[in-house]
Amino acid sequence: MSQKRNLPSWISSRDPPHPQPESKKKPKDDDDDEHNIRNAPQSSSTTMDFSKLLEGVVFVLSGFVNPERSTLRSQALSMGATYQPDWNSDSTLLICAFPNTPKFRQVQSNSGTIVSKDWIAECYTQKKLVDIEQYLLHAGKPWRKTSASQNTTIRVEEPFSVTEVKKWARDDLTETISWLESQEEKPAPGEIKRIAAEGVLTCLQDAIDSLEQKKDVGSVTELWSFVPRVVKELGKMESSSKTENSTASKDQLCKQAKSWKMIYEAELAQKGEEASGTKSRRTSGVASGYDSDETVEMTEEEIDHAYRNVSLDKVEANSTPSLSSASSASSLSCPRTMGAPLPPKEANLFKLIVKSYETKQYKKGLKAADAILKKFPSHGETLSMKGLTLNCMDRKTEAYELVRLGVKNDIKSHVCWHVYGLLYRSDREYREAIKCYRNALRIDPDNLEILRDLSLLQAQMRDLSGFVETRQQLLTLKPNHRMNWIGFAVSQHLNANASKAVEILEAFEGTLEDDYPPENELCEHTEMIMYKVSLLEESGAFGKALEELHKNEPKIVDKLSYKEQEAYLLWKLGRPAEASKLYRVLLSMNPDNYRYYEGLQKCLGLYSESGQYSSDRIEKLNALYQSLSEQYTRSSAVKRIPLDFLQDERFKEAVAKYIKPLLTKGVPSLFSDLCSLYDHPRKPDILEQLVVEMEHSVRTTGSYPGSDVKEPPSTLLWTLFFLAQHYDKRGQYDAALGKIDEAIAHTPTVIDLYSVKSRIMKHAGDLTAAAALADEARCMDLADRYINSECVKRLLQADQVYISVASAEKTAVLFTKEGDQLNSLHDMQCMWYDLASGDSYFRQGDLGRALKRFLAVEKHYSDISEDQFDFHSYCLRKMTLRSYVGMLKFEDRLHSFPYFHKAAIRAIRCYLKLHDTPKSTAEEDEMSKLAPAQKKKMKKQKKAEARAKKEAESKSEESTATGVSKSGKRNVKPVDPDPHGEKLIQVEDPMAEASKYLRLLQKHSPNSLETHLLSFEVNMRKEKFLLAFQVTDYLLSGGYAQVTAVKQLLKLDAENPDSHRSLVKFFLKTGSTSAPTTEAEKLRCSVLEAERPSISQLQNKSLVEANKEFLGRHEDSLVHRAAYAEMMCLLDPSKKTEAIKLIEDSTNKVVQQTNGALGVAREWKLKDCIAVHKLLETVFLDSEAASRWKSRCAEYFPFSTHFEGKRSSVMPDSVYNSSLKSNENGDTPNHPMGQTELNDGQLEAFKSLTVST
Repeated sequence: MSQKRNLPSWISSRDPPHPQPESKKKPKDDDDDEHNIRNAPQSSSTTMDFSKLLEGVVFVLSGFVNPERSTLRSQALSMGATYQPDWNSDSTLLICAFPNTPKFRQVQSNSGTIVSKDWIAECYTQKKLVDIEQYLLHAGKPWRKTSASQNTTIRVEEPFSVTEVKKWARDDLTETISWLESQEEKPAPGEIKRIAAEGVLTCLQDAIDSLEQKKDVGSVTELWSFVPRVVKELGKMESSSKTENSTASKDQLCKQAKSWKMIYEAELAQKGEEASGTKSRRTSGVASGYDSDETVEMTEEEIDHAYRNVSLDKVEANSTPSLSSASSASSLSCPRTMGAPLPPKEANLFKLIVKSYETKQYKKGLKAADAILKKFPSHGETLSMKGLTLNCMDRKTEAYELVRLGVKNDIKSHVCWHVYGLLYRSDREYREAIKCYRNALRIDPDNLEILRDLSLLQAQMRDLSGFVETRQQLLTLKPNHRMNWIGFAVSQHLNANASKAVEILEAFEGTLEDDYPPENELCEHTEMIMYKVSLLEESGAFGKALEELHKNEPKIVDKLSYKEQEAYLLWKLGRPAEASKLYRVLLSMNPDNYRYYEGLQKCLGLYSESGQYSSDRIEKLNALYQSLSEQYTRSSAVKRIPLDFLQDERFKEAVAKYIKPLLTKGVPSLFSDLCSLYDHPRKPDILEQLVVEMEHSVRTTGSYPGSDVKEPPSTLLWTLFFLAQHYDKRGQYDAALGKIDEAIAHTPTVIDLYSVKSRIMKHAGDLTAAAALADEARCMDLADRYINSECVKRLLQADQVYISVASAEKTAVLFTKEGDQLNSLHDMQCMWYDLASGDSYFRQGDLGRALKRFLAVEKHYSDISEDQFDFHSYCLRKMTLRSYVGMLKFEDRLHSFPYFHKAAIRAIRCYLKLHDTPKSTAEEDEMSKLAPAQKKKMKKQKKAEARAKKEAESKSEESTATGVSKSGKRNVKPVDPDPHGEKLIQVEDPMAEASKYLRLLQKHSPNSLETHLLSFEVNMRKEKFLLAFQVTDYLLSGGYAQVTAVKQLLKLDAENPDSHRSLVKFFLKTGSTSAPTTEAEKLRCSVLEAERPSISQLQNKSLVEANKEFLGRHEDSLVHRAAYAEMMCLLDPSKKTEAIKLIEDSTNKVVQQTNGALGVAREWKLKDCIAVHKLLETVFLDSEAASRWKSRCAEYFPFSTHFEGKRSSVMPDSVYNSSLKSNENGDTPNHPMGQTELNDGQLEAFKSLTVST
């Protein structure tokens, strides 16, 4: 009995005396070759007419560009073939330049036959039909349509389709792997798939050999322990031919088996590629994730064609790319021992370290690293990888020590330098990381991984020239990847070379096929086209941009963007008639888009940037919007826009039509919508008159003026609501409070009423009452996050020492996750809270906490800036190019946004206060101002804070010891070592810290008056007078550059009181200094003497004269009179009494009212009066004058708590005052308006209320 045979890796499938390696193939006769090429003509075809060699072949081309494409097509047509541009059911053969094109994948999935271009060339050159087998890229269906006229061999009909045979191959591979895994002695996991495939093919080859020797297939199945399906089917066909007297001879079965073997080989090879990762085109290594952009492959011919169309700058001689190294594996795949490779065992361990790092199995990686270092303790690359792994486990100190040691031990290893750069990059030390990458590239100049990492950092740091150079080198090394072309184009664009970027994109487009893109890449291709159009627009080539847009219209799927871009380009090209038609089409799609109306106005010549229009243009605009309103009756924008340009009676008529339905409907945001109209001189009066008439009519008749339609009761409520906000905007707080109280009495359950009343009280100066009202609104709807945030703001603005802040913190964290809730606010980048709480702490003198909050905002902006790093590769890969460039431009001006501007200014003021008042003195001053009860409370609070700090430190130590995950990474958030900012206020040089933030403001907010005021304050304290004056460039020709600081203040707003103060203080300070002795002092004096005549305020005038002239220009302004008085006292201290009298003689004039307005509005603003009071108290040091000013202002601002107005919450009989006292005693606050406490959102006090009609 014969012994069963196993798979080849275990027992050879051949008998020992007759070994035959699989790689060697037996010679085949002509008949075998004919069937292997599947349906090719017999050898008689070699004598066929040349013009009929490929008769019956319907071919399609893929991956070729002209002139090669036309040459191939002509050759095939001359041999009788038929050409089709796209693959369909009639096509028989695909001639492909390289695998993985869209057509290749389509034909492969349809089981078509694919051949290389060389077959056509050989047939054409030799004038005969050449054997197709060695040129096949994919064996599939017959590549020639058979006909009666063709002299072909009668073949046995295929019993199974190609798709079925492919499924057999996959099933056989799976079953063979399962059988192997079930054996006691089994191969290694990494080899099992390869061994299974070899076994299946060897068994099939045994069956073919048996048939060639005229033996039965059954003799083969007896020798194998596991028989594939294909061999079983051959056995069935053989048995069937015997029992049914079939014509299928062993020769025919042998030919069928060979045909099936070709399909098996192709299918199993594809599976092997998928398993080994060759199809995924990923390279292993530290930064292996960056190869996912390899989506478009190109041949060398296409690459040469692309280079002929775009002139790339030459790469430096020392970094000339080598294509031989471009396809190498990861930069970490070749570990060495001081220049020599590691032994095989240790080399495999090193690969395990890299794999463990990529899969975040850090403990496993450490174990492998220690195993290598046990034998090779000085191996630099292993030391570096161990350090990189430790860095991911939050052991940074050890990580840096190991990586530095690794570089020291193997300084010529690009791996060590690459890892060192990754370490710096993880800590956001990008400049140091770039240095490390450049050192790595000196050793391995063509390493793709390092070049990609370097390009990302260059984009992040805006090293645009370096970014262009690196992207060019990447394209040179790997020109068959789309991302490298797009990245090079984007780099040129960012480097202000849009025309070059267009050339690169055009060169890339030249490599694409005629039918590109496939359906699944339409969106990406659309984005590339639109990006190219935007580049042409940016470079001023509007005509070419429009032509490009029209040419690619069928390929653009974003039709809305297409129409918007087309309309804009037509307008820029001076074709407004066509553009206006397109804007009207866009309006029909979205009649509420304000940009479309603006575009239409521009096309019709009816747009003004300033918003000022002549009467003729107003007539035309009115006619335009009348017609549009008839067309788009439901559009809100078409009714709102005319309110900006209409005047007088037309405005009154239009605004009445606009607001009536919204008041009826009850839209709370109506006033916010109309708020911009208050910048026009007469429109607020018209609005007031109109709404007052409406209120009177609705109150008396129940309908609007001139209407018989009865309005619902809520119309009066929302009319009162609007009027309250109107009077608040105009500073008539009595009238505003009267209207809002009436609205609350009408319907007490509307939350918006309490929020608006809180805002009115804030503007009137009673922050305590505003906080109480905001809290009342919050309790009416505990699930509303916006109202909760409004309440927190009001509580922080109230500044009742630490009580309000504590309440604000407790209220703010109601919508955060459980646990460390204050840290949750920080993680959410809640910048408004940081600013508001920082302001509160600053006003209370707690500079540590204030700085902590302000610098937290700076940290948020730093994080936002860092977040762009991940998008440098993602956006290029996903082809979101316009959004990517827009994001980069946004990031470039990120620090000019208001939140950062406010935080930086406040932080600088904190440092100025730290500089002016030493810490001990500041604490004593603040404590001396507190009441005894508050002092006692402060001491208790500090003790509690110290206790909490100690507990936090102990918890931190415990978490450090225990908080480690299975992967080895610490999963516990680090505890803030300075929660109250105590270390921040212990800074040795506050001015140095202030200068750091000042430089950011000067760079990003150069047009802000506050920036230059702070620059003046900082540099005057540092006694850097030229910096305070900011003479930046001394020209040898004798001239001086235009400057910022004092001169910039005068340039931005010369009449501003602070600008005047800075000017006088500067020249008074510099004029009082001693005579110059050093060369630097002499230079400074000469510069200032030369600059002084250029200042118009000081031309031929003394400082006293300039000060008097300033008063003459602003005699009726309170803030200007105060500035004059302060400078008069500074210039001549003996005139202090005169200066104070000048302030007290100021008159608060009544603003002229029209239409019988309620209440009285005066010129003085509350914040200006408070500033003057502080000036009298702290600068003039006259408590009596300050008291007189306080009493006077209390009459003007009766709700102000600062001036203790008779209607403010500080009065003993105020409901808000009683609420405050309860808060100070730690009791539950009683809400104003006589309501009980609201528990869990249940409004007990409202149960008995009814809505009045």
